[in-house]
This record gives sequence, C-alpha cells and structure tokens, in this order.
Amino acid sequence: MNLYSKSFHRNNHNGMLFNSVLWLFLFVVLLFVFSDFPIEQIDLIYTISYLVTLVVPVVLSIYYLIPRYLKEGKNLVFIILLTANILFFYGINFLFHNKLIDFLFPEFYFVSYVDDFTSLFVFLGVILFAVSAKLLEDWLYLNQKEKTMLQLELTALKNQINPHFLFNALNVLYSLSINKKEETTTAILNLSDILRYVIYEATDKKISIQKEVELIKSYIDFEKKRNISDARIEFNCKIEKEMNIYPMILLPLIENAFKHGLKSGVENPYIEMDLSTQENQLLFTIENNYLPMTKEDDHFSGVGLENVKKQLEILYTNNYNFTTSSGKEIYTTTLSITNL
Repeated sequence: MNLYSKSFHRNNHNGMLFNSVLWLFLFVVLLFVFSDFPIEQIDLIYTISYLVTLVVPVVLSIYYLIPRYLKEGKNLVFIILLTANILFFYGINFLFHNKLIDFLFPEFYFVSYVDDFTSLFVFLGVILFAVSAKLLEDWLYLNQKEKTMLQLELTALKNQINPHFLFNALNVLYSLSINKKEETTTAILNLSDILRYVIYEATDKKISIQKEVELIKSYIDFEKKRNISDARIEFNCKIEKEMNIYPMILLPLIENAFKHGLKSGVENPYIEMDLSTQENQLLFTIENNYLPMTKEDDHFSGVGLENVKKQLEILYTNNYNFTTSSGKEIYTTTLSITNL
C-alpha cells in the first residue's frame, strides 16, 4: 500500500461511527420529547417505534437522495423528492402510532404527549437534521481529504527540490575538487550546514525568517567558493519585523539565479538580492544577468521555479504574488507574501 492509499484509508468515511452517533443522539432527543418524567417502559417503546419509522426515510435521504440528486446539482428534484419522502413515510408513521402500536403492544395504553401537527414537525425536523449532519460529515471528510492531498503534493514537491538542490551543490564541489581548490574543505562544511537545514529544519511547518536568512548567507558563501572572479554578488537584508515563513521557498530562487546567471558564461556576471519585511509582508527580489539558454539547458531549468510556484499556491494561495521577467540579458524574480 502506497503513501496515498494509506493516508486516504485513515480518512475514509466511518459509516458505522456516524450512524451510531446519529441514532443515539436522535434516540436521546426523542425520548425527552415523548416522555414525562420519570421515564417508563412505555416511553422507551414509543420512542424506539418512532425511530424505527424514521430509519427508511433517513437512510433514503442521506444515502440516495443526497448523492444522486443534491450532489449532482439537481436541487429542485432533490427538494421535491425529499418532501415526498417525508410526507409518505410520515403517513406510515401516523398509521403505525394511531392503529398498529396498540395491536402490537396490547398491555400498554399509548397516549402521545404531542399532537399530530407537532409529531409531523418532529418527523420533519429529524430528517432535516440527519440530512444536515450528513452534509456536514461529507464536508469535513472532503476538507480533510483536500488537506491530505495538498500535504502529499507538498511533500512530493519538497522531495523533488531537495535532490535537485543536492545535484547542483555536488556540481559545485566537483568543480572545486577538479581544480584542486583550497576552498573545497570549507565548501564541504558549508554544504553540510545547508543540508542539515534542508533535511531536518525544512520539514518544520514554519521557521523564523532569521533562519532562512542564515541559510541564504551560507548558500551564497558556498557558491562563492567557485571561481567566478569577476562576479558581483550582493545580498541586502532589511528585517524590520520578525516573522515565520514556510521553508525552502526563497533558496530555490537564489539557486536558479546562480545556475542560470553566473554560471551561464555571461560577461561581468552579477546577482542582486533584496529581502525585506515590514508589518505582515515579505518582499524578495532577485536580479541577475544571463546568457539565453539553449533548448538543452532549458530542459532541466524549470524544476526549481515550477516547484516553488506550486508550493506557493498550496501554502499561501491568495496571499502571494510571484513574477519573473526577462529582457536584454537581465532576469528579475519578485516574490511578495502578505498576511504573515
């Protein structure tokens, strides 16, 4: 059984639990409606018999009419059939409690504490309550299912980003080692710190913006070990308000700028990064120059950015704005997140 099936198996409808709670609740409520204290055996018999006449219309309403008509958008048909269902089975309920119950239990003399109109109102209320309870239970299930699907998708995206990041980092180490650079040892230590963050802390729901800044600085130091002598790399950080953000959102953007900017072979390469926070908003901008990519390069170029876009949609939905623009060898990435 895979991860998806395990998760959805745990979140499946528990019909037995739902029906047990529903009918126990209805029994208690109706017992109070139809009884005069202290509760006697005749009250229990009357309440149970009333519930028995409700079983078929309730089951028909919540397990046939709702999925067959209401959930298919056939609202008018649903209302008509639900009304007919209530009236028909209330007729059976009326006949049972006015004609048959005395025959079935001759040793008891049944006198209802409610009139026929009130009994109809109770019958109607019970079915409408059962329908509402079922709709609520379905909504909770679908909401949980959607959250589970989004969490699984988010986990898959992170699992895709981490190997993608590691692959690019190993390329940096390979470049240093093949040229026998003295910085190789410190670069490995930098990578160790970064990976510790990516593997362990990036699994947290949210982290401090300061931790994300530390990661960015470590990554920039790591990338600087590579021989790009004429490169200009600037990271300006202005944190006016401490806040928590979801991890591994900013780093792939920086990685993309290094990979397709500095390492593209452009003359006088540069990367300018500006990160600021104020009140409940975060703004992150990256600008770098680059050489236009060939089709071969472009085949692998979109993994990081596309995953970031999907993560932003899952985690921040309507509270973010992510744009990229390119022109005349200048590439700009802008991310703003609000309501933090």
